[in-house]
Amino acid sequence: MKLVTILIISVLIASPVILAEKAFAEYNTITKEYSCNSSDMQASKSDYSYFVYQVNKYWSGERPEDIATTILKSTYPSPMLINLGISYQCLQSINIDPGSIAKIQPEVLQGLYMAKEQDPVKFSQIAPDFDTNVPIPEFGPLAGLIIAMSTVAMLVFSKRSKI
Repeated sequence: MKLVTILIISVLIASPVILAEKAFAEYNTITKEYSCNSSDMQASKSDYSYFVYQVNKYWSGERPEDIATTILKSTYPSPMLINLGISYQCLQSINIDPGSIAKIQPEVLQGLYMAKEQDPVKFSQIAPDFDTNVPIPEFGPLAGLIIAMSTVAMLVFSKRSKI
């Protein structure tokens, strides 16, 4: 009986040490926040991929304007965007390009940018880690149109001024 008790106590003491080496990222179920585990690259990649999947699925089919409006109407931080921002930073800290793992849908990025542009203070309250860590393209899908208009304007200007 004494041997069984010692064995049980040994297992209870040793198991966290053994399992800690194989632990993935930390996820606090109370605050719903994710913490980076930069020692396990595969886990970090999986976490980021999952968070991108969540964001894309949640906003799937929404117009960018509606995404921006919904975000700015919120009164509490978004765990989904916070976790995405932390996992993005985690991948960058171990020299992995997050864009090579998973991509956020262009409509979602455009909606996030619109929200950030309309009210930067509110956006940073809703998605503090996302706001500071994940670059949101400034032009989104309009980049092609802006480049085309700039090229045409430059051609017209150069033909008229004979430069």
